[in-house]
Amino acid sequence: MSIPNSRRDFQQIIENYVSGKATPEEIAFIEAYYAKLENQPDVLDEFTSADSVEFAKINFEAIQTKIKKAERKPRSFYKYAVAAVLFLSLGMTVFYTLRKDIISKPVAEQTVAKKIDVDPGSDKATLTLADGSTIVLDNTNTAEVFHKNGLIISKTKSGELIYKIENASSTKPNAYNTITTPKGGQYQVLLPDGTKVWLNAASSLKYPEVLGKTERMVTLTGEAYFEVAKDGRPFYVNSKQQSVKVLGTHFNVNTYMDDNFSKTTLLEGSIALNTSKNSKIIKPGQQALIGVNSLIAIDKDVDVQNVVAWKNGLFVFDNAGLKSILNQLERWYDIKIDYSDIPNKRYNGMVPRKAKLSEVLNMLELTGNINFKIEEGRTLKVFNK
Repeated sequence: MSIPNSRRDFQQIIENYVSGKATPEEIAFIEAYYAKLENQPDVLDEFTSADSVEFAKINFEAIQTKIKKAERKPRSFYKYAVAAVLFLSLGMTVFYTLRKDIISKPVAEQTVAKKIDVDPGSDKATLTLADGSTIVLDNTNTAEVFHKNGLIISKTKSGELIYKIENASSTKPNAYNTITTPKGGQYQVLLPDGTKVWLNAASSLKYPEVLGKTERMVTLTGEAYFEVAKDGRPFYVNSKQQSVKVLGTHFNVNTYMDDNFSKTTLLEGSIALNTSKNSKIIKPGQQALIGVNSLIAIDKDVDVQNVVAWKNGLFVFDNAGLKSILNQLERWYDIKIDYSDIPNKRYNGMVPRKAKLSEVLNMLELTGNINFKIEEGRTLKVFNK
């Protein structure tokens, strides 16, 4: 979904939502807008323009009726979305009232280069088989990519790799595959035991073609979200700094070390985390942080839905430092970033990962004293005002 830059665009999204024709991104956008207004209903009384008052109140009531009729509540990870939707017309006055730290300026004054832009990442990866041969994976078609020794590997248009054991007695023991996503890529894997793995950009997952009889073990670099199938065998996710042991659970492992920490976040079930220095049991809603010293710290106040927003097609910035945000953009848009002058700023916001790079930069420019320029060679420069 492109960020709305006019009152007409915004009104069209509202109409789509009320009529049931909205896309998932538009639904997330509107429910976040509604959630803010519901928590601060008196903000509608602050407008001086009668036209703006009518516009805001009518749409708020329409959204409210739609949500209550469907008995739906906005999910917690959209609570910062309002800071990411950039309204540049009178009809969007409510947004500026709710987020007073946002600086309004005409489109003509925006400094992001209009002639140079970068498309978002997509479903793409490379599969390396046990014999060393490689297969390029993309979202162009559905196909069987491997059928040998009792194993069938196929890919779907939706960016998923599916493993199926046809004849367990014919499979090769100790045969490992590795799926690797480049910068600008993501992919899903369905392992033979039913475990689902979502792999983020610039990541890799190494796993046996046939999982062990007594335990299941994979190795991760980068970031992945796991939904581990329960079958009685423990499931291990090994990375450079840690080993995660689970039976059946949902969790996210981030080993990028952007903030000098690897992060393991639990959504459901229970996991045991081990390093060379200590071990911890992680409960749902908690995040384990491991620094370069291999010590485990537990954050009990983390919004887990924000953590896995990337899997759901969103960037969610929750008081995120600019360098951390730029690291995410570098991986997803496969760009080079000049880090020579990065200001110490923090941001709240949400934007779809399907957005072009310029749209994300527009958001950041309007929420802080900063400018960006996209140059030839997919290079992004940062200018501190």
